[in-house]
Amino acid sequence: MRVRFVELFRRRRPQNQRLLIAEAMFAVARYQVEEVSFHPYSSKYDYWLEGKARLSESELRGLQLFNDPDKANCAGCHTSAPTRDGLPPLFTDHQYEALGARATPRSRTIAIRTIRSRRLRSASHRRRRQTQYCGMFLTPTLRNTATRHAFFHNGAFSTLERVMDFYNFRDTNPDKVFPHAAVGAVQKYDDLPQKYSCQCRLSPIRRFDRHLG
Repeated sequence: MRVRFVELFRRRRPQNQRLLIAEAMFAVARYQVEEVSFHPYSSKYDYWLEGKARLSESELRGLQLFNDPDKANCAGCHTSAPTRDGLPPLFTDHQYEALGARATPRSRTIAIRTIRSRRLRSASHRRRRQTQYCGMFLTPTLRNTATRHAFFHNGAFSTLERVMDFYNFRDTNPDKVFPHAAVGAVQKYDDLPQKYSCQCRLSPIRRFDRHLG
C-alpha cells in the first residue's frame, strides 16, 4: 500500500504527517458514504417504506408501539421515519441521553483508572463546571441491532430481552435490573456518581400501559 501511494503521488506527497492522516481518513469516510454496499438499506422495513413489502399484524403492532409517544415511544430517540430528503431512517436522532444503565465490572475498572489518571484528572478539573453531561451517551442506531451481543455504552446487557426489561422496570421495579448492596438495598444508577443520578432521563421510560417504568 505504501509503495503504491508513493507511485501515485511521488513528490506531491504531503510532508505534514497530521494532514496526511486527516486526508486519508476523509478519503475513507467519503468512500463509505458513496459506496452503496456500506448502506444497502435492504431490510424488510426499508422495503415496506418503499411499498415493496408488507408487515405482518404483529410487526405492525410493534411499529405502532415503537412510534406511539404515549406508550413505548422508542421513536422519540430512534427516529423511524424517512428524512425530509427522503433518505431511509437511521433510527437515531444523534442526541445524547443519560439512561442510567447498570454498571459492569469493566466499567467500574475504567472508572477507577480514570480517577487515578493524572491527565484525566486535569481534564476533568478543566471541565468540572460541565457536569450536566455526566452519564450522557450518544443515541445509537438500531439498524442491525438484532445481530449485536452487547447493548448500552458499557455492554451492560447481552440480549434485547434484557434491554426491554431495563426500559420496563427501571423505575417501577428497579430490583429486577439493578444489583443489590450487601444490606439488600437496590443500587440504582450504580454506574453514575450518586449526585448526578438525577440527570437520568425519566419521561420516555414508559411501560406499554403508560406507567413509568
